[in-house]
Amino acid sequence: MFYKWLTIVCVFLSFSNNVFSSDCNEIFKILDKQHYEISATNRIKNLIKLENDLFAAIDQCKSYSGMFVLMGEVQIDMGQIPLAVVYGNKSVELDNKYWRAHKLLGSALMLNKDHERGLRSLEKSAQLNPGNINTKLNLASALIQNKKYEKALMLLEKIIHKNEKGTLATAYYLRSQAYKGKGLVIEADRDSKTAQSLGFALEQR
Repeated sequence: MFYKWLTIVCVFLSFSNNVFSSDCNEIFKILDKQHYEISATNRIKNLIKLENDLFAAIDQCKSYSGMFVLMGEVQIDMGQIPLAVVYGNKSVELDNKYWRAHKLLGSALMLNKDHERGLRSLEKSAQLNPGNINTKLNLASALIQNKKYEKALMLLEKIIHKNEKGTLATAYYLRSQAYKGKGLVIEADRDSKTAQSLGFALEQR
């Protein structure tokens, strides 16, 4: 039984044509987990390996939006922003109701200095997945870059009110930037100091 299971796993991880065609979703979950687990150690090497695996996956799952989303996220990590935009457009084309496709496209467009289109995509992502705080933080950042400070402040106030430890430092930092944009120096400085006390470091962004 053990050897039978091991054989199945080996075939699965080697991206068998049959496995790809029958269960792209499971392959996506494996590759997505690999991406999440990539650390600073051998980061570029591991990203390149994942990129190669994704080329094989996309070849077998040409209509699966998630593969293109993940490839776009990898391209962002590798600094290939125009390519990330291409993959973002394709992922949205394949599944216009997939929140993560719009999040990828919006993030890539923002990094590519296309702020208005990036904001629209991130707004769509937040609409499709209203419970995802990280998506809302991306949206708040896009609102600030588009100088929509009041909307950003309203959104960030709700996020801060939730008091979730993993996102609180970033939320305070972004609110400091929104206050700064409005010329509210005292409030901006206060929130900036709070963000730092919660562990926010500018180099992390």
